[in-house]
Amino acid sequence: MNHGVIVGCLFVPALAAQSFMDLTESRNAASPYSSVLQLELGAIGAFAEDADADRGLDDAFGPDGKVWYRDEAFGSRRGTIEAYAGRDGVLVSYADGKLISDDTVTRFELRARPWMFYRDGFYRDDRLIKNGFYEGDDYEGYVGFGREAQPGLFIEFGPFYKKLDFARSELTPTTFTIPTDYSAYGIRAYFEQSTVQNDRRRGLPRDGYVLTLIGEREWNDSEGAFGADGFTTELPSAVWRARGRLEWYIAGSDASCWEVFANGGWHDEKDRLQNTESQRPLGNQWADAQLRLRLHLGRSLTLTPFVQAQYSRLLREDGFASDKEFFFGAGAEAWWHLGSALSLHSWYSWVDSENRPSIRIDEDVHGQHMVFVGMVLRLGATPK
Repeated sequence: MNHGVIVGCLFVPALAAQSFMDLTESRNAASPYSSVLQLELGAIGAFAEDADADRGLDDAFGPDGKVWYRDEAFGSRRGTIEAYAGRDGVLVSYADGKLISDDTVTRFELRARPWMFYRDGFYRDDRLIKNGFYEGDDYEGYVGFGREAQPGLFIEFGPFYKKLDFARSELTPTTFTIPTDYSAYGIRAYFEQSTVQNDRRRGLPRDGYVLTLIGEREWNDSEGAFGADGFTTELPSAVWRARGRLEWYIAGSDASCWEVFANGGWHDEKDRLQNTESQRPLGNQWADAQLRLRLHLGRSLTLTPFVQAQYSRLLREDGFASDKEFFFGAGAEAWWHLGSALSLHSWYSWVDSENRPSIRIDEDVHGQHMVFVGMVLRLGATPK
C-alpha cells in the first residue's frame, strides 16, 4: 500500500470505530486496519448559554481520552478481538468465524457503561425541567450468531444479560426516588446492509451507505416505583426497543465528499429509564442526524463542516401526553496527519438543546457548546 492510501486510512471516522456506539451498533463494518492500538488524548470543554448548576449546565474544561485495540488474527484460532474504553463506555469483543461453521460468525461481547447519567424531566419552551437527574452504571454480556444472508447484507441475533445500578447525585432532588438496582435479559437482532465503496487513493469511503437496524425484547426484575411526587411509575416487566444507524456517503468533487450520519430509536413509551439516558436525545422516539461536507485540503489535512438536527418525543409535565421537540446546530471537525502514527484531531459542536452528553465521568456537566482538541497516536498499525 502506498503512502497516500495509508494517510487516507488514518482518519476514516466511522470505520475506525471512534466511539462506543460505532462498535456496539454496527456489526460488520469494514476496518482500515487488521491490527492497531490507537490512543486519543486531549481536552474537552462544554459551555452553557445560560449556566444553571442545579441542572448541570455550566462552563467547564477538562481532560478526555479513549483507547481502541483491534487484532484480526488473535490467538491460535485467528479470531478478531476488539477492545475500547472511553467516556461513553467500555467494550471487549471476540468474533470467531469457525467456531460453528465457516459461514457463521460467533461473537462474544462484554459491555459496560460505568458513567451513565439519567435526566428524568420534561421540556417547557425548549427548557429542560428536571423531575430528577441521577447517576448509574450498567454491565452486559452478549453472545451473537451472524452470517451474510446475501452479498452486503449481514444478519445477527443473540441473547444478552445485564445488570443496572443507580445512585443519587448532587443534582437529584430530595423529593425524587431513584430506581432500584435490577437485572435484565433479552434477545437482540441486527440487520446491516452495506454498499460502501472506498476512494482508492485515500482509502476513505466515497460512495454508498451502511444501514444498521436493531430490534430487541427485554425482560427485567425491577421492583418499586420511582420518580418525583405526583409522577412515579414502575418499569413494565418487559419492554421492546428498535434503533437504527446510517452512514451515507455521496461523492462530490475529487477533493470533497458529502456525508450523512444519523442515529435514531423508538422505544416502549413506558420504558422510562431508557427514555431518559443523557448520551442521546431524550424520549421514547428520538433522532440525531448530521449533514457533513468532507473537504480534503492537500494530502494530510481534512476539514468537515456540518449541520445537525435532533428530534425528541418526551412526556409532558402531566406525565400523560407527549411533546415533540426539534433542535438544530452546527459544527466542524478537523484532522491533520503528521505521519502514519500521529494525527491532530479537533472538533466543535453546537446544538440548541439543554440535553447534551456530559464531558465528565464523575459528575453531570454539560452545555450547548462542546469543543475537543487532542492528538491520536497509533501503535503497531497494520493497514489492510
